[in-house]
Amino acid sequence: MSKAITELAVIIKNGGNTNAENNTADTNAFAGFYVGTVEAAPPEIKVRLSPEIILYNDNLIISAAVLKEYEREFEIFDAEIQFTDSDCGQTNVAGQYPHSHTIESLNVDSSTLKAKGKLKWTDELKKGDKVILVPAQNENLYILIEKAVEL
Repeated sequence: MSKAITELAVIIKNGGNTNAENNTADTNAFAGFYVGTVEAAPPEIKVRLSPEIILYNDNLIISAAVLKEYEREFEIFDAEIQFTDSDCGQTNVAGQYPHSHTIESLNVDSSTLKAKGKLKWTDELKKGDKVILVPAQNENLYILIEKAVEL
């Protein structure tokens, strides 16, 4: 485990207090995560943090990954792909003697797959969604990091 991960775990365990061994208060203490409820979807987002507190655009920094139309580039390499399909249609051959062939089955088994492309998110936050929030140091600003679900 990396030293940074261990240090982060200690900070979270100590409630954000990086000086826990000295018993001194840390003004940058991590207050923990919050769960809010979306009251209005972006672009004029409102998130209810408690019965009395509603966060608006000027109180939020929103992760791009929860926004509609968000795009990420991807690359796949050294992957394997296997699939089988049946009743795949037919091929048509043109020329002096046009004819067709029925494709009864198709098997693809590749040990090397390479691909590049973009993924676009098409869903978006909507009223009633639960979201995970992290307070910034000044606590007037919250970072909306992800949509939350209950199982």
